[in-house]
Amino acid sequence: MADEIHHPHDLMVRAVLSDLAEATSFLQRHLPQEVIQALNWSTLKLVEGSFVDEDLRRSEADVLYEVERVSGEDSVWLYLLLEHQSTPDRWMRFRLLKYCCRIWDFSFREHPEQRELRAIVPLVFYQGARSWSYATEFADLFAESVRDWPGIPRFSHELIDQSGMQPEEVQGELKAQMMQLLLMAAYHPALAWMKQVARLLETLSTLPPRGGIDYVRLFVLYILETQEPEAAESFREVLRRHAPAVGDDLMTYAQELLAQGEERGEVRTQVRIIEGFLRAGATWAMIEEATGVNESQFQALKQQVEAMNE
Repeated sequence: MADEIHHPHDLMVRAVLSDLAEATSFLQRHLPQEVIQALNWSTLKLVEGSFVDEDLRRSEADVLYEVERVSGEDSVWLYLLLEHQSTPDRWMRFRLLKYCCRIWDFSFREHPEQRELRAIVPLVFYQGARSWSYATEFADLFAESVRDWPGIPRFSHELIDQSGMQPEEVQGELKAQMMQLLLMAAYHPALAWMKQVARLLETLSTLPPRGGIDYVRLFVLYILETQEPEAAESFREVLRRHAPAVGDDLMTYAQELLAQGEERGEVRTQVRIIEGFLRAGATWAMIEEATGVNESQFQALKQQVEAMNE
């Protein structure tokens, strides 16, 4: 069992991008036109699982999709890797290639009779404090004098670098905008993203729920779990002024989470976070991917907390 909850960004990203309409819009904004036109987007589906190294799950999250080609040939994979760290990482390309190899290993387990490797289109989504400064070509990791030698892998990725964007410049469908803004929050001045998030939350609160997830609660939980207490309290004030339609119920919910903030890092906090995700409608598949805790392990944690309280 994981000793601590993985960073909540993993679960938020999965919750948003499991909505295939949101995922389609997001991916079509960032893939090359030749790829977009070659795919039958009505067949897009999410593939469960994560291929990221366990010890990097606090700074990386990934989502894998399968989609058929317009030509009717073998389907392809679209692999999105979220880099949630403040500075660019030269060796990210090396990890990305490893993750792609894990996807091909997964494919062989599912279809051992295949005669060709299925194409993977890798995208790296980065929102750090500094602009991405490294090439997207894997061969650039080698000395320049040997890059054209036989045996040097030819591998590159698409890059989504939003490090220099301001909150008001974020585009996309509503939930995808929220996701991007909240991931930006670690590297942008607080009030800039708070006002934009509050307005989007107000709009989101007026829409009928879809897919069984209460996204308003999910986003608020993410904010309160990832921001320092002072910033979380400031967000509550911004929410009061700019999103009154969100309602007293959400404010009460936020206050309860803030009041328990001192328990960070303890077993009872793990239980509290998972209970919050469950109330927001997150599935156990999402929760296990993001936290490393399955339903039976969660029940064991709850029993441990009950024993502490006796």
